Amino acid sequence: MKRIETRRRLRIATLLASVFAVMPAVLAADLKIENLENDKAESFTSDEIEAAEPLSEEVTPEELEEMKQRFRELHPDAIIVPSRKSGEVQQKGQPEPVDNPGTRSPYWNTGKLVFRKSDGGLHRCTAQFVDTNVLLTAAHCVYDASAKAWNSEFRFYQAYDDGDYTQSVGWRCVSIFDAYHAPAKNYAFDYAFILSDTADDQAPLALHTGAPATVPLTAVGYPRNYGDGKRLYRVDGDWDSVDGGIVTMSGNPMRSGNSGGAWFSEFKVDGGAANNLVVSLNSHHVSGNDTDENGPLFTADTETLLEHVRGGGCL
Repeated sequence: MKRIETRRRLRIATLLASVFAVMPAVLAADLKIENLENDKAESFTSDEIEAAEPLSEEVTPEELEEMKQRFRELHPDAIIVPSRKSGEVQQKGQPEPVDNPGTRSPYWNTGKLVFRKSDGGLHRCTAQFVDTNVLLTAAHCVYDASAKAWNSEFRFYQAYDDGDYTQSVGWRCVSIFDAYHAPAKNYAFDYAFILSDTADDQAPLALHTGAPATVPLTAVGYPRNYGDGKRLYRVDGDWDSVDGGIVTMSGNPMRSGNSGGAWFSEFKVDGGAANNLVVSLNSHHVSGNDTDENGPLFTADTETLLEHVRGGGCL
């Protein structure tokens, strides 16, 4: 594998305000982009896809607070939205299978991501196209912070549904911020972009930054605890709180394999340009909490990383 490190100064960007609350732009003074370039072909059998172990990230409240503090040091003016009162949170939280995901928006952009860890084991997450040739997933799905090593042999099965899929997509390169794992793991930067070797055959999803103006959210993924990862699931919940670059979705009990699956604001099946805005993703949960999921706050940093990969900067 070819590893490249690029140091970039991130510029302040204005947050989109058409469908999002007007918030101060979030800027990190100096973040290092780490890139991995593909140097081999990869393919998996149907049995290997089914046998791939799902990833699941769990953190203690104390560990999470340490991550938030490191994010605040980089972003002293970071967005803070206090947790809402229990009576204000609807917590629907009942995942449902998606029938024929390859036939409807936004499901047809999503799929199962299979890859190999440095120990040789096959694992899986969720990913989706957010540009014609760019996939979004969680950083922990591409980099193993415990082993301090990249994962490899990524293969994306678009609209995967119990062995069927619309297309099999390989990768050219992938990028993350080193702040995800250095000096220690930080879920505020738990996102990654993969430059694919095959274009999305549907209009890609739109990624947006900041806290949405409305709180209902819909998350998607291939969880083990619902459907055993064989089918795409969706769950409706609420955007609850934002602090230290970490956002909480109330009413999202999906676990193991849903990592990297998008959180949608303004969700609507077969909706228009103002619908299905990707505002975060399934990242981790707090130990002892089986009803909520956390994800990274998408910021100007996120947009910069997307542009880096979109322009082939990871090659």
